[in-house]
Amino acid sequence: MGGHNEPMEALPHSESPRVASALAILRANGERVTPARYAVLRVVEAADLSAEHLSADTIGARVSELEPTVHRATVYRTLTALTELGVLTHVHLAAAGTVYHLADPLPEAAAPTSRTSVTDHAHVQCVECGAVLDVPPSVLDEVAVWLRDALGFELDTSHAALLGRCRDCLR
Repeated sequence: MGGHNEPMEALPHSESPRVASALAILRANGERVTPARYAVLRVVEAADLSAEHLSADTIGARVSELEPTVHRATVYRTLTALTELGVLTHVHLAAAGTVYHLADPLPEAAAPTSRTSVTDHAHVQCVECGAVLDVPPSVLDEVAVWLRDALGFELDTSHAALLGRCRDCLR
């Protein structure tokens, strides 16, 4: 791998289908696959697979372990760019700040400049201990219907967490 500004032609690691799809979206949009972008995708996917919710700072620290030549500022710019391309989604959590996920399902690689991203889960966060739990977005279907019918408001659970108290803190 070269410096953080050089495109990567051959990837040294075998990537998962989700990372491969994200890379295909980048290429379909005429974007370069740099070591920084590849490392961010790998870190975010590993977190998704272990149900972790990583902030930009934590992603930056883990990217530094994978690719020491990538500067922290490059990670922040990469997170912004990948979110704008629809490859990543972000959620604003009360205690943890903004956390990132690979978009799921990823936009079609054949649709350049796609900005649509859909998460496969919503988030709830405990206001006492800070625990973040993933929930199926369908648990909010009735609320979404009521909001749409009564207020003409379209609910988007992909960018914020509902706050409350977890089972352990209620005891």
